[in-house]
Amino acid sequence: MKNILLIHSFLALNLTAAAQITGPTMQQQDHNVSSYAFAPNAGIGIKGGVNFSNIRGSDTGNLGNTSGHTNFHAGVFAQFPIGDHFSVQPEVLYSRKGYELNDAIFRFDYLELPVLAAYNITNHISVHAGPQVGIMLSAKEEGKEVDLEPYNTFDYGVAAGIEGHFSRYRIGARYNLHFADLRSQDLNGNNINEDIKHRVAHIYVGVSF
Repeated sequence: MKNILLIHSFLALNLTAAAQITGPTMQQQDHNVSSYAFAPNAGIGIKGGVNFSNIRGSDTGNLGNTSGHTNFHAGVFAQFPIGDHFSVQPEVLYSRKGYELNDAIFRFDYLELPVLAAYNITNHISVHAGPQVGIMLSAKEEGKEVDLEPYNTFDYGVAAGIEGHFSRYRIGARYNLHFADLRSQDLNGNNINEDIKHRVAHIYVGVSF
């Protein structure tokens, strides 16, 4: 519960900060709408796509023969322009990631909050980068839900990618590098320091309103 409240607070703070940045600019002219309102990557919308996930770290070899896992993510986003080329983009995403071990699938569902800085290279192409935090909602092994106790349910990392936007529509690719260890305990409940972390590449499409 504390981790979920932390994510909500993080989102509220970033939305408030972005509103304070953009609000006065939009009101500087009495009869003319600020050009920021028409920034090529401004607005709110929905997005979704495919996750290509795996694990990384010096201890992954201890697990055995691991390989990548393909699943999905979906959610909402908002963008707040702070100039002709820059904007801030918070998102709330439901994301499934994991890995395969000896033909068994280990899947983890997360609620994630990236807060990205976006820079418009052109009117149709932008690059994004920034931090993200997440909460593990569930874990499954071969389709059976397992106890979350051995896992670090709070995750954090960075995300970066590129996006093309055409009218209301977007398509992009992003790489997420996670810094939190996947597990904090072994199967016997003993605390461990295990260097195994998520890494995820994904592609997505979106539409803004």
